[in-house]
Amino acid sequence: MTGTATRTAVLRIADISAGYGNIKVLHGVSVSVGAGEIVSLLGPNGAGKTTALLACSGLVKVSGGDITLDDESLLKHSAHVIARKRLAHIPEDRSLFPSLTIDEHLRLCARPGGLDVLELFPELKKRRNKKAGVLSGGEQQMLALGRALATNPRVLLVDEMSMGLAPVVVERLFAALQDIASGGGLGVLMVEQHVHLALKYAQRGYVLSGGRVRTQGSAEELVDRWSEIESSYLGR
Repeated sequence: MTGTATRTAVLRIADISAGYGNIKVLHGVSVSVGAGEIVSLLGPNGAGKTTALLACSGLVKVSGGDITLDDESLLKHSAHVIARKRLAHIPEDRSLFPSLTIDEHLRLCARPGGLDVLELFPELKKRRNKKAGVLSGGEQQMLALGRALATNPRVLLVDEMSMGLAPVVVERLFAALQDIASGGGLGVLMVEQHVHLALKYAQRGYVLSGGRVRTQGSAEELVDRWSEIESSYLGR
């Protein structure tokens, strides 16, 4: 494996095994994320990428290894306590409340030091009194991202941010995330099916298959080797 981390890790997944009931999905997975760094989890459907994020958030039971945030183990904490420790998670379905307005979402989540979301996304400012259920897909994803950033997270977990969105919206969201990460020291662990999009904005990546890390490296290394990776590890 190539491409070791050069930054001090704020989130460290160390040799974890995890799954659902008697079904083990992750087998000895190790991943690290540094402050100000975007790291991509890549691989086919069923590789264990979403399970890894859920394990970090305390939503999937970890049966082996450890997950630490700023060197403190998260495994002894429930999901709501982990969130208070400044780990934010944007799931694939966004998990917005359709009957709450943009303003209500942000007021519920805002913490000292959190980002001014309405300045980041003026589109939301214009529609701040609209309920989430009537927003476009792009607006909903802006709100999901903004809600997470309003909590002043140390680490942000993002699952399939581009799903179902127009390319121009996707580029806007990823560019905003990149600026915030690099400017504010936010660590980001991102699951994204669009490999070249993910590696365009990430500094490093890990390739999962069958619940194991098959290779890792800098974004540039993985882009250059992607044909080999698909052939060797992903069976394409």
